[in-house]
Amino acid sequence: MQIKMGNNENQMIHTNLQTQEKAAGEGGRKASGQQKKATIFAGDLPLHKDSITLRRQQAQKKAKKFVQDAWDTDRKADQSQEEIRARQRDQWDEALYNQKRVQECLDRKENLRQEYGVDADSQEQQDLELLMKGAHLDPGNPLTEEEKARLDELQGQPLTEYQKKCMEINDEQFIFENRKQSAASYAAYLQSSLTDMKIERLKFHKMADAQNNADKVLEQAGKDIQGMLMEEAKDHIDESYEETREEAEKQAEEEEAQEEKVELRKEQQELMEERIEAVREDSYDAEAAQKNQEKSARDEAAFLRDMAEAGLDVAGSGSAVQAEIKDMLNKMKLLEADIKGIDVDAQI
Repeated sequence: MQIKMGNNENQMIHTNLQTQEKAAGEGGRKASGQQKKATIFAGDLPLHKDSITLRRQQAQKKAKKFVQDAWDTDRKADQSQEEIRARQRDQWDEALYNQKRVQECLDRKENLRQEYGVDADSQEQQDLELLMKGAHLDPGNPLTEEEKARLDELQGQPLTEYQKKCMEINDEQFIFENRKQSAASYAAYLQSSLTDMKIERLKFHKMADAQNNADKVLEQAGKDIQGMLMEEAKDHIDESYEETREEAEKQAEEEEAQEEKVELRKEQQELMEERIEAVREDSYDAEAAQKNQEKSARDEAAFLRDMAEAGLDVAGSGSAVQAEIKDMLNKMKLLEADIKGIDVDAQI
């Protein structure tokens, strides 16, 4: 007789084995993950990028303002110098124009002298030159006593036609000379202003100072950002350590619970195997008893058959014997066909 375990029992045992293997695999993966978390990469730090970016932008803005202010000051100074240079060029042009007019007046007077045939060393020419000098005195070239005396003498004398024309031209020449001198003086003054501005700019070095200040601001910002990064990393390491510790405790609790479950399932499996073995042994005993009963029944049936064939008188007991034989066959779960032909005649 064979004993077959039910599908439910097989499935339960198979499921238990799969559960144990899965638990072992998950435990290994979690342990590996726990080991990986022991290493912290700087790229994984959840840094406050907005605050760092803001600090960098503020430093750049401040540094840019230093340079921009210095640049604006220099640009204004350059613009002012350029305006001065432009005015200076205009004044030099004005001075040159009037100088040309003065030279034209001189040329006209020389042409008149030649036209009138006046000798350069003549008294007429010398008196003309004294009259022109006295008409527009130059503080840098004053009259001598002799020149003053001769000039007084000439005041009551009429002028020649040549002298009159030359005196008119000399008045024009005086105007042009004044304009030329005024333009030249103003141009010289502007040149002096440009020189003073250049010297002043060389004293302060605004662009160099501004660049130095900008570099200092950016350097300090770099140090501040580095400090922020270090602080963020420290905080993250502390948080990661706390999370790792909590996860390790949780993992230990889960592993302990899993071990308890595995131990319980192991005990259940052992109990089940004990029960199966007991059922198997009971079945073997029952099968052996049944075989013994079958053998006894056959022996008894053979005995009764032998009695009947020998002509023994068993009157009045045939029905009871047959009934007992049938009952015995039922107990052995045998068919009547197995003992066909066994019949006790009550009349014998």
